[in-house]
Amino acid sequence: MSTPAPEPSTSIHHAASGHLAGGTPALPGRCARAFTLIELLVVIAIIAILAAMLLPALSRAKAKGQQASCMSNLRQIGIAGVMYINDFKQYPGDYSANNNAYVWPTRLLYLMGNNRKAFSCPAAPPNSSWDTNVNKTLGGKAETGNFDPFVVTPASRFSFGYNDWGLDLNHKPQLGLGGDVDGGFYKGPVKDSTVVRPTDMIMLADVKAQQNPGMISFDANLDPTDNSAGHSQWPSNRHLYRIDFLFADGHVDKAKRPDVVDPKNSLWRRRWNNDNSAHDGTDGDAVAPWSFDPVAAGTLDQ
Repeated sequence: MSTPAPEPSTSIHHAASGHLAGGTPALPGRCARAFTLIELLVVIAIIAILAAMLLPALSRAKAKGQQASCMSNLRQIGIAGVMYINDFKQYPGDYSANNNAYVWPTRLLYLMGNNRKAFSCPAAPPNSSWDTNVNKTLGGKAETGNFDPFVVTPASRFSFGYNDWGLDLNHKPQLGLGGDVDGGFYKGPVKDSTVVRPTDMIMLADVKAQQNPGMISFDANLDPTDNSAGHSQWPSNRHLYRIDFLFADGHVDKAKRPDVVDPKNSLWRRRWNNDNSAHDGTDGDAVAPWSFDPVAAGTLDQ
């Protein structure tokens, strides 16, 4: 009687067929291993370096996008300004002393389809927008004499300012585009024919949108001579150290603040005044001098 041949070993059978015990596929010549701590740290360090390289570029790209949006808003206001001047043959003026309310935004608003969003800089803090949901400093007596929750007052936080008096509040004739529209400082409207060079006459610009409530002082004005602690009326350089400007002819441009507020810069002195004179005693009569803080002027606004 013949003896039955022994059956092949199960382990040998699985190995020969390319499988380990339990049916798991084998990877010939390889064995699995985990990352070491040093390798993980190296990977993390590489990721951190790449992020550090990319984040500044992303931040600059975001800032550039916000500046483009800001300039677009100013262009829209500029179109409304040109329409207002064509209709009334004068500039809108700045402020009603009798009602303690700014009038330049409301006088231009209806020409923009009541688009309040255009009256703020996208790079400025949201609590400076013309929106009662986020800006709790709005509200007061309107030019009509009635209470209006959207009224901008000298105690309101705002991100755009109007060139009211040029380089000197007390100069006669007035140098800006019209300050007070009533009250003791009223000097009459600024006619369109008064502005010698609309292409070089500042109308609006970014302002600081002062975050400290105690330092808010006529935030919706522009004044290069402002020496208050918060410089609330200075044009703001929040766009990578640049200010966005709207000029009286409706075009938009940008500049560095130290140039704009420097009393020795004759080019920019002229751009504040409707007669296009520097009023430094050589080019026009001399207005009151002001001190210049180059460190503060060169500090980036947030």
